[in-house]
Amino acid sequence: MSNLSLAALLLGSALCPVQAFAQAILLDPIPLTAEDPSGPIAVSGAQIEDARTGTLKDVFRAEPSVTVGGAIAIAERVFVNGIDEQQLAVSVDGAAQNNRMFHHTGTNIIDPNLLKAARVDAGVAPADAGFAALAGSLAYETKSALDLLEPGRSFGGQATLGYAGNGDTATGALALYGRQGPVDALVYGKRATGNAYADGDGTVVPRTGADMTSHALKLGLQMGDWRAELGALGFKDDALRPYRANLGGVIGGRPTPETRRYALEQTTRTLTLRRTAADGLLDPEIRIARSESRLDTFDLATPGKSAPDFNTGRARTLSLVAQNRFQLGGAEVTVGLDAARSRGRYAGQFRGAMLAFDEERRTAGLFAQARGNHGPIDYSAGLRYDQNRFTGVAGQSVDTDGASVNGALTWHVTEALSVKAAASSVFGGTQLASVYELDDVSAPDAYDALGATRGRNGVLGAEWQRGGTTLGAEIFRTRIGNLRKGLTARELDSEGFRLSARQDWQGGFAALRYSDTEVTLDGRGASSFDLRELGTVPGAMVTLEARHEIRPGLTLGGIVQHAITERTRASDTDSDWPGYTVVDVFAEYAPAALDNVTLRAEVTNLFDRAYVDRASYGGDFTEVVGQREPGRSIAATAVVRF
Repeated sequence: MSNLSLAALLLGSALCPVQAFAQAILLDPIPLTAEDPSGPIAVSGAQIEDARTGTLKDVFRAEPSVTVGGAIAIAERVFVNGIDEQQLAVSVDGAAQNNRMFHHTGTNIIDPNLLKAARVDAGVAPADAGFAALAGSLAYETKSALDLLEPGRSFGGQATLGYAGNGDTATGALALYGRQGPVDALVYGKRATGNAYADGDGTVVPRTGADMTSHALKLGLQMGDWRAELGALGFKDDALRPYRANLGGVIGGRPTPETRRYALEQTTRTLTLRRTAADGLLDPEIRIARSESRLDTFDLATPGKSAPDFNTGRARTLSLVAQNRFQLGGAEVTVGLDAARSRGRYAGQFRGAMLAFDEERRTAGLFAQARGNHGPIDYSAGLRYDQNRFTGVAGQSVDTDGASVNGALTWHVTEALSVKAAASSVFGGTQLASVYELDDVSAPDAYDALGATRGRNGVLGAEWQRGGTTLGAEIFRTRIGNLRKGLTARELDSEGFRLSARQDWQGGFAALRYSDTEVTLDGRGASSFDLRELGTVPGAMVTLEARHEIRPGLTLGGIVQHAITERTRASDTDSDWPGYTVVDVFAEYAPAALDNVTLRAEVTNLFDRAYVDRASYGGDFTEVVGQREPGRSIAATAVVRF
């Protein structure tokens, strides 16, 4: 019996007896997303809770359309339909992120224990999702005191303790929150430490131990019909890592040391003012935000090199959003303006020479998005107009402007059947380079080959739902033209389809999802080297997710991930992408006698599979030693609320 078949049997064995005798009842999922007929991918509340001591890879592991490369937190990079998140509009609590740093590290790192919601607009995104949603948008929302306080209480807290045997990783988090009069506050801190883990063959993967600190401060003030919120989030990882943090090495490549120090720090600061007593005409919101990513790398001193090389990188965005929601003819309309100033700066010593470069981009935009329904039709349509002012390394100026448009329709043909269509054309201006890619570009015409980036997206789909059964199918395509790669313009395409089947019953569900995506560059198959910071080659992926509450307080479940072998289509590669099957199972118990306690035990990579994640770099080159994922690990988590 194959691992995939055995995994399906293990996940279903405890569920089948209940299914056989229980009437199918459709349970409402927790859709952590606004209503948009374009069909965003919603991460459920349970999926977020499951990942409380993990990383973004754990948040998205049940969704094959959203893949996360990198085996350690600082190397994780999110791809949507095979397209790097750098080509999406990414926000945290509404703050635009500047996620262009280094191709050997990740981009935005989020602590799942802080997450309230995660929304992925794959391909078509609304105009109010932000500037340059070339291939969609990715929005994270974090918790506040009001989300955590129990009814009737003015103070509370939550302690989370976790331990994973593979790597001896210990995690501890504490949140304190309260409300006094018009003021509410949340203070949060988390620390995770551990040793290097072993892969599925029992080989220790060096320099992969956890060394992460996360913190948050959220303040709220209610002033009659208005509410002000101040948020400060931070993440830090500072440790010796593989010289290329997302790789195990390169056979025969440029000689490099085995390790260097990576110091990564990301912060997001937001100040929001909004009206809470909406009257259908005046529902304004104003947000000022600052996001920054800092990455410093330090080569280690050797007897022959007392002053080793070092690199410092800063990527920062200051942003402003002012918008108002109102009702118009049965539709909810959002209109507003946004502006941002993004800057990337590199400074350091490379091969003994001191260097410093920076680029800057300023944008200003107007947008409008309408959402509503008319009879059996749900609709969403939006417009944006943006100006983009780019300044190069030597002061070169490139000014562009353009319009963006999006539209989506869902037609409820019958009570059970609905069909949808969505499309967008998105202006992206002149893109910033990744900080660690900045170089001495002094020629006045150095940037002339870079035209205004534009993304075009299309989605067609159908869904059938009756009782507890839901079936879905969707085809999609994204094309991004004038996409920046160094000082050249490229064209990136992603196309494919998704299939899904879900059965809900009293106390649980099972969901099967399949995604098949082909990514090409300039009309040809591309290698993972060519696609650095642009995309990946996900190919065909299958996931099976199941969960069932077998008795009050006791839930069993798990996820199977299966990557199908993918043939390489690039001319410079010498290896196909290998397939693999990974199974994670868990049991969660909330004792009736201790209603403030939740205990969880889980086994990840149950069959101890040795593999490199499909979205990680280098699977199509035999000379690249990919960074293998952890082998089997037994973990336990305890959450205590007080």
